[in-house]
Amino acid sequence: MRRLRSFRLRIALLSAAISGTVLGSFGAATWFLIQRERVAALDREIRTLAWRHPGWMGGNASLERLTSSIEFVFGADRRNQLLLLVKDAGGGTLYQSPHWPVDFDPATIDLTLEDAATPGHDPVKGDPRRSRGAAWRGPPWASPSGGTRTREFGGAPTPFSKQPRFSFVDAGNTVWRVGVLGNDRERMVLALDCADLRAELHRLRNGFLLALPVALALIGGGGWWIAGQALRPLRSITRVAEGMTAKGLDQRIPLSGEDPEIDRLIRVLNGMMDRLEASFRQATRFGADASHELKTPLAVMQGELEQALQTAVPGSVEQAVFANLLEETQRLKTITRGLLWLARADAGQLPLKLESVDLAGILAEMTEDMEALASPAGIRCRWELTAGIRVRGDATLLRQVLRNLLHNAVQYNEPDGEVEVRLGGEMPWAEVTVSNSGPGIPAADQDRLFDRFFRSDTARGRRVDGVGLGLSLAREITRAHGGVLSLEESRVGRTAFRLRLPREA
Repeated sequence: MRRLRSFRLRIALLSAAISGTVLGSFGAATWFLIQRERVAALDREIRTLAWRHPGWMGGNASLERLTSSIEFVFGADRRNQLLLLVKDAGGGTLYQSPHWPVDFDPATIDLTLEDAATPGHDPVKGDPRRSRGAAWRGPPWASPSGGTRTREFGGAPTPFSKQPRFSFVDAGNTVWRVGVLGNDRERMVLALDCADLRAELHRLRNGFLLALPVALALIGGGGWWIAGQALRPLRSITRVAEGMTAKGLDQRIPLSGEDPEIDRLIRVLNGMMDRLEASFRQATRFGADASHELKTPLAVMQGELEQALQTAVPGSVEQAVFANLLEETQRLKTITRGLLWLARADAGQLPLKLESVDLAGILAEMTEDMEALASPAGIRCRWELTAGIRVRGDATLLRQVLRNLLHNAVQYNEPDGEVEVRLGGEMPWAEVTVSNSGPGIPAADQDRLFDRFFRSDTARGRRVDGVGLGLSLAREITRAHGGVLSLEESRVGRTAFRLRLPREA
């Protein structure tokens, strides 16, 4: 069976789940945008650097000077992180950085480039710096007008007529950002080590992953607190409902005065409890009044039947009829008496004359009667009574409970069976266990065993007298004393009931 979580816990978990999804999506999107922007900035640096030093073509300047300029721009400490490669149209190497890594094969670099959309124009935006009112001096792919610029840098031809291409290459235990630029005659390759970029992105990602659980914990705690504040009126309702008993049906839930929705719920519950109280009082009063009013006519009927039975001819049909009627009248009186006691118990008005009661003494008094009742069927009785166990209760009502359990143990036994009665228990409880042999109680009937007027199929024969009120009344009397009456075990060969009562110190 799946465990059910509390509403408050579900609110906290749901808040954390929704917030985690939102924060995770936002963090992933932010990390992706930052990565893309950093890579784009890196590409702009490569393109701008190459464009601002066009002398590498046409023999206008030495390639070593270009390398020194690159190192100057990016810093001398990053010398080994910058690579320069120049090749002619035939694939011959014109220049290669002296510190080119051994495990980075230049032949693996794809030098093919596509023609730009217009001569001297690269549609990919760069990062030019433009002064207000000044002529445009940046690379043609970053020109705001997008037009063709055929002459620049003192009339020198534009170095790039191909669209630059950028890619990542894994080599030398690191990742290089490789930019390929050129024209119809040469290709220029600039490669930058992205180790610092990757380390920065990893730190950003790890920092977010470390902060996310803390944020989710705070959000979950906030959801738990908010749910607790929202459920506070419901806890008040629960406390009042738990305290309602037959003696306290007049209790009502006070209005919170904070939330109109909760106040409306409280009004509905209070109205429902008003109706329940009225119905319960009416039903209890009807049961008590009916039982009380039936006592007098039943007593009159019993007296008339006893007198008629005495005057009837012995052995006549009339005598048998009067005897049967008298027996049924006795059953009606038993039912009426039981209903009256149950009505009082339901109303919380069961009269208790509390005194110190010796359970061992009461059971010892019943020994002779039980053996006389059991001997005709050959049933053996065994008693294990611990002396000195006393409880605080009504001796008359407790005798009724014990008598019911003992009579049931004999009546629902089998011939030549056995009844065992044990009295013991550890503080603060006194325990009486009454067990008997027999077929046992069917599993389908065990849950309804203490219901009023319930009798299992094995007990419906007329051989076993009863109306199904004995165990119900015994349980109500036990509850009135603060105890518990339960079916401990029922199987073929053994049925045991346990009576637990608060023990007197």
